[in-house]
Amino acid sequence: MQSRRTFLRGPLTATAVALLGPAALTACSSDSAPPSARSAGGTLRYGAAVEPDSWDPHAASTSITGRLLRPVLESLVSIADDGTVRPWLADSWKVSPDGLTYTFSLRSGVTFSDGATFDAEAVKANFDHIVAAKTASKRAAGLLGPYRKTEVVDAHTVAVHLEAPHSSFLQAAGSTFLGFHSPAALRDHAADLSSGGKYVVGTGPFTFASVTPGQQAVFRRRADYAWAPTTATHKGKAKLESVVVLLLKEDAARVGAITSGQVDVAEQIPASRVAGLRGRDGLELTRKAIPGVPYTYYLNTTRAPFDDVRARRAVRHAIDLAGITKGLFQGVYDRAWGPLAPSTPGHDSSLAKAWTYSRAKADELLDDLGYTGRDAAGYRTKDGRRLTVEQPYVKTFVSAQNHTFDVGVQDALKQVGIELKLLPLDSASSIERTTKGDYDLFAFGWQGSDPSVLQTLYSSKQQFADGGANGSRVHDERLDDWLEQAEAATGAEQRLELYRKVQRRIVEQAYSIPAYIATMDVAHRDRVSGLRLDVEANTDFYGIGVA
Repeated sequence: MQSRRTFLRGPLTATAVALLGPAALTACSSDSAPPSARSAGGTLRYGAAVEPDSWDPHAASTSITGRLLRPVLESLVSIADDGTVRPWLADSWKVSPDGLTYTFSLRSGVTFSDGATFDAEAVKANFDHIVAAKTASKRAAGLLGPYRKTEVVDAHTVAVHLEAPHSSFLQAAGSTFLGFHSPAALRDHAADLSSGGKYVVGTGPFTFASVTPGQQAVFRRRADYAWAPTTATHKGKAKLESVVVLLLKEDAARVGAITSGQVDVAEQIPASRVAGLRGRDGLELTRKAIPGVPYTYYLNTTRAPFDDVRARRAVRHAIDLAGITKGLFQGVYDRAWGPLAPSTPGHDSSLAKAWTYSRAKADELLDDLGYTGRDAAGYRTKDGRRLTVEQPYVKTFVSAQNHTFDVGVQDALKQVGIELKLLPLDSASSIERTTKGDYDLFAFGWQGSDPSVLQTLYSSKQQFADGGANGSRVHDERLDDWLEQAEAATGAEQRLELYRKVQRRIVEQAYSIPAYIATMDVAHRDRVSGLRLDVEANTDFYGIGVA
């Protein structure tokens, strides 16, 4: 981390403005200052906690990409707070009896901000882009599932054909990750989409005006927008003239910016600051449970030591998850027990207390594995070799509280004689290592309002190299069978019961270690009205107004 002295030597970035306070903001208020320093009426200044790994949701893996681009890129359907699927860019749809074809009737009169018409050809171009090898999709391809092709029936009718049933496809079709770029942008600027800015062109109520990497992104209102989803709180153009997103990764920067009024909204308020902000004059807090997968440690089952279930269970017994969670988050978050967060449909509550924190059991299992020696530093050895495991992480994308949790886990493992090396990497190096399986642990959370996220994270066909996110590199025929049955299931309860079986199997085999259950805590100034969090706990920019 930079010291204050070195931090002040560089140019005044958005982060610097937030840290240095109102005086710095005033000093920046020249005509050349960024919009973040020259707030105008109708502009919302939003403090984001993470910078996207890509501004193209077809290629991205980070949830922040979907959150920030929702006002630009729209979807076939919208998902209501109760999880039901509602019309959006598609007026209606039907599913073939065999579950292999989804036919959508598209809404008329919808245009991209470059003037192009949204039609069946646009749907085809986008879905084909997602599965193209050059896109290297990290998330969207998994949501699209066993995609075969998109058929243009006519200008306003499109049929999506799958190789196998994919019962979660309709839910996935409401995600920003399956949102629609202008066909012209895909044709002429595909290589520029990940960088963001003017080439990211959608049908949404905002346009992507500009981006300054590591600092901010600016979005402008479309005057002609008139096709809000049925789940929206109002119709017509957005209430805001513009949104300026400041990329404030440091928790202190976001909290300082919201308390001083330099931003209007700050997301992911750290647990340690929630109590201090609650009830503060001029501020309000909005909270929603984040559905999907808790922050989780995935143990690489394809190489030693975690190719042996005893080692996986030993590590799980060694970590006092409840203690770390309580100590770090002061009761704001709960520890996790299963692969799905409790707010996710199909969450198996029977997994609570499925294992215990027990250093004695961890020691017993490690002894049984032959790690009975100790070196001068106190770490366990076997045949003279220290028991060392490595956990890479991406410096740019890991949150401060997740990294702090990692350090807590590192200390817990040290107590039983396991050396955990936390390896900071850049994005390219991380992708290379995870694709090759060159790691022992990998940790991340995954937002999603449907239990089918388990398919992406645990199916043997969803390895990182395949565009999936199987962090444990699991190859389990029983899991694969249940996951495939769940995707083909037509009955809702049958589907959820299959996913509960999947969760129990994951815990039984200790393929991963769920750590803590986070909420999305968003602070906003009292000049902000209409702020709501959608079904995935993302900010709904379309409905926000400022006084």
